[in-house]
Amino acid sequence: MRLFTAVIPPTSVKDHLGLAIDGVPASPRWVPRENLHITLAFYADLPEGTVPELCEELSDVARKHGPVELRLRGAGSYGARVLWIGVDGGTRALHDLATDCLAASPREVPEDVKPHRAHVTVAHARAGQVRPPSGRDRWGKRAGAEPRSALEPAAQALSVYAGPDWTADSFALVASFPGEGAQGGPRYEVLETWDLEG
Repeated sequence: MRLFTAVIPPTSVKDHLGLAIDGVPASPRWVPRENLHITLAFYADLPEGTVPELCEELSDVARKHGPVELRLRGAGSYGARVLWIGVDGGTRALHDLATDCLAASPREVPEDVKPHRAHVTVAHARAGQVRPPSGRDRWGKRAGAEPRSALEPAAQALSVYAGPDWTADSFALVASFPGEGAQGGPRYEVLETWDLEG
């Protein structure tokens, strides 16, 4: 099973972000609102038999950590293919939660796998929307001022985004089913949710 843990923003936060996205003059492949989340730890493919053990470990993690005050803020893109919205507020506490979720994996986690900067992926570039890097002219300057991806204008438009404050008081274990969702993206299914009780 392809599994990950995530903090899922409340509907009011997704709706606020949706209003900002609706005003962006770009046409990437937007992530459906029901799929918006902050990934804590990705477990890749785990045998179904390991899920109960993982759930026990994650229950212990939930008892250790308390609610986290968060806010979605700013935007950027990864590799001209992924558009993200940043996370502000209790990011240190969120990082600690992500670290413990990763450590709960029933499989050994490679040393180079670490929790990354918290974000919400909101769009992916469509096929044909990413151009190779521009070359250099004879003076060594970058040739061509066009953006490399349709996501760059969207990232610029959303760079000033600031969503409402909210309290993340739970996290979920989610199964991902690639290709089964809208626009050929993944379908997500929440398997279990834990309250942050610490």
